Amino acid sequence: MRSRPEPRHDIVPGMDGGSVRRIPTAEEEREKLSRPVRPYPAGHEDDVVLRDGTTLHLRPIRPDDGPKLLTLYDKLSDTSLYHRFFVVPQKDSAKADYLANVDYENQFALVATLNGEVVAVARYHRDLARTDHAEVAFTVADALQGKGIGSLLFARLAAIAESHGVTIFDAEVLKDNTGMIRVFEKSARPMTRRTDGELIHFEIQITLAG
Repeated sequence: MRSRPEPRHDIVPGMDGGSVRRIPTAEEEREKLSRPVRPYPAGHEDDVVLRDGTTLHLRPIRPDDGPKLLTLYDKLSDTSLYHRFFVVPQKDSAKADYLANVDYENQFALVATLNGEVVAVARYHRDLARTDHAEVAFTVADALQGKGIGSLLFARLAAIAESHGVTIFDAEVLKDNTGMIRVFEKSARPMTRRTDGELIHFEIQITLAG
């Protein structure tokens, strides 16, 4: 029987696959939600056609997307949830609202929508101790996995992160999460990986030569 990694008490799992290394206090969460909203970067909106002909709309996340993140939760199997969070978290509307609020610089999230519903999310969270590094996470609804959405979101998110001074994506992935591992490997970026029990730690250079 495969042993599960020990729970990480310094990580808050997010409803969309995001995670925060240090648990924010309630005061910090209130402060973040009270910050002035930066201008919405509409220039990152785009329609894309998947290889099966499905058209998705990509856009930055918006502060009112919390309920849509909860709906995405219902589109994920327990296996998908465990691959993202290393646990199967309970639905939490307050956490979903927290994750829907980003500053579009140190934290950025792209969502893919289909018929108005969020079906995928790609997020980075800058490491303020190493400002050229950011932790990255991806979530794709089960019904749409294997259609190239992860690779598409990786490329878009990497370009946005690079424009904000990020050069390295950090990620922790379970060994049996072969879909996410393939996304990283197909990105054609230089990377290092380190295995720690059931986890693989990736450090991915997002800048492309030339």
